[in-house]
Amino acid sequence: MKKAILIPVAIVILLASIITIYHFPYKSESVILGAKKQQIKKVLIVPLNGNIKQTYVDSAVSYLQHHFPQMQVELSDVVDIPNNCHNGKRYRADSILKFLDKLYTSEYYRVIGLTNDDISITRTLTKNGKKVVYPDRGIIGLGRKPGKVCVVSKYRLGNNIYSFAKVTTHEFMHTVGVPHCEHEKCIMQDGKGSGKPLRESTHIHQECLDIVYRTITK
Repeated sequence: MKKAILIPVAIVILLASIITIYHFPYKSESVILGAKKQQIKKVLIVPLNGNIKQTYVDSAVSYLQHHFPQMQVELSDVVDIPNNCHNGKRYRADSILKFLDKLYTSEYYRVIGLTNDDISITRTLTKNGKKVVYPDRGIIGLGRKPGKVCVVSKYRLGNNIYSFAKVTTHEFMHTVGVPHCEHEKCIMQDGKGSGKPLRESTHIHQECLDIVYRTITK
């Protein structure tokens, strides 16, 4: 009787072992695949003070989505720039970045502020071989490099919608860590105090694109 009982028990144990061997690799593979699933990076465009025309906002969104289809670009409601960002003459771009930092949430990869108002920073430029400090230099855009936020102003760009889109992309790429580019006609050229190089730019050099691609596809 004892031998008759032992045989079925051994069979049950053997079957359980086979089931375990075949099931665990499947579960393990499922967990690994789930961990590698990539989340789409979302970028938030924030119209500031409600004075930037929709056509300019649309051009910036279109240019970003064209070059970086891996991202999802979203548009927020109009947000007013706080009065403490204004120095009596212009809005300080560095103060706007601090303000935009407060709007950033873990939901968004980057936040881009767009405005028609004049913006400025304290900037050091080289003139005739000498460094000159400008306490309140008007600019067209500023972005942390790298960082979460940037701001772009149409004020000094006239009615050139294409230039506005390029400046927006230029500043966004700085936030991703792209430095200024030495290749001719690339939108990542250093204007060195002038908007002319960027206005005359025609493309984004592949090396600059590759930096962004590697970052946003992590």
